Amino acid sequence: MPCGTSPCSSFYYGGVIPPKRSADVDRFSNGLPISELGRRVREGRQRLGLTLQDLADATRVSRSMLSEIERGAKVPTVLVLDRVAAALRSSVAQLLDEHHSEPAVVIRAGEQRVETENEWTWRLLSPALPDRTTQFIRAVAPASSDGPEFPAHATGSREWLALERGRLRVRVGPEVIDLDAGDSVSFVGDLPHRISNPGDSQALYFLIIDYSAP
Repeated sequence: MPCGTSPCSSFYYGGVIPPKRSADVDRFSNGLPISELGRRVREGRQRLGLTLQDLADATRVSRSMLSEIERGAKVPTVLVLDRVAAALRSSVAQLLDEHHSEPAVVIRAGEQRVETENEWTWRLLSPALPDRTTQFIRAVAPASSDGPEFPAHATGSREWLALERGRLRVRVGPEVIDLDAGDSVSFVGDLPHRISNPGDSQALYFLIIDYSAP
């Protein structure tokens, strides 16, 4: 969700999967302390030599909100976290999940991050790797519905979508692409984009998002 040449975006939503709070209000459902998210955001910002104001300008999130996130005093919404992750050249998964460096990483079905919003469902199939911002997502889109509209991701980012079942309409900037089952499309992520299901049945698709800049 960058803006111009500034990075801004990331576990997608269509796009990104929102964080969930567990019964323990100081932790996310995967056990990550809220304060650890704040530490990761602060360290990412400092690693890039950004001030809070720089990050606020890149993400269009207020400086006071970012300060509260870094202190662990507030949990960001999915869109805010998406913008912060991309501005830090990271991903939501990298900010929220345990980092893996093993040669092979297995994520069992019951361990995969799954979220729903307005009956859209996103399942993150890829692990958080310290040096990778690519994400692999399985998504289900309910009939006759629009997914979230996303502003441009980081300059140079790209997405690959493969439609397994149903119909989809992908809007990338001014271009509109209609897909039927078995079709695939690759499109730049640094233009505003939106995925919709114009069909009368549920759609199932797979999405790969690469937020890395060239």
